[in-house]
Amino acid sequence: MKPPQQPGRLFLWRGAALVVSPGIDSSLHTHYALQLTYGLERPFRARLQADHEWTETRSASFARHAAHQIDSDGGMLAHLFLEMPEALKLKATDLQAGFGSQPEFQILAANLADYRHQSLDMAAALQIRQVWQACALPHSQTSTSFDRRILSTLDTIAASHGLDCNGESLARLVHLSESRFTHLFRQQTGMSLSRYLLWSRMVDAVAAVAQGNNMTAAAHASGFADLAHMSRTFRSMMGVAPSELHRMAIAFKQDVL
Repeated sequence: MKPPQQPGRLFLWRGAALVVSPGIDSSLHTHYALQLTYGLERPFRARLQADHEWTETRSASFARHAAHQIDSDGGMLAHLFLEMPEALKLKATDLQAGFGSQPEFQILAANLADYRHQSLDMAAALQIRQVWQACALPHSQTSTSFDRRILSTLDTIAASHGLDCNGESLARLVHLSESRFTHLFRQQTGMSLSRYLLWSRMVDAVAAVAQGNNMTAAAHASGFADLAHMSRTFRSMMGVAPSELHRMAIAFKQDVL
């Protein structure tokens, strides 16, 4: 008889998320964040396009907007999603990412694989995030920075949860014309403002669920027209249905870290 499946854990910060969970096989999808994935129990398979061959790997890095699909065969996976500027500057996807072989990462991976993630609190999850982030984003790759006007815009969107934000109002805040602002935003972030706002609303919806809201209330609180709109967005960006959130213990910290 198989042992009972361990419940998943989701730790959410403004700009980052750590997920430790039995693998949920995804459909082909893209999202705004850099995604780092590690197979805690065994390798998993990944591919970048529907017509591409599957690659077996233990650790992978999926650049933002890189379409990808994961087949875990039920194995326990850890994912780190990062929206920080240094992470968003990385444009290459690596299906054999080197962070998995680094000694510092191996120590935390061994602890997670030993089901110690069930007793994780936010402080321990933050330490895991910081170690993983340091292994995956060495200093030589993080020297670039965003335009200060775009950084200010991202802070504004985070503070307002993306509500009542549009190109005209955000452009005015940074003293640019709307056309210049939207061009600069796409140039710096690699995506349109409307797409980024959708991603921000999705993160807020997850946070609302973490705070005890049901799916419908979470959809409205995060600015979606209705639950169906949120569900479509969640599935297109994460590759799974938002109902998967109910299978996880979710912890959310509002602070930017």
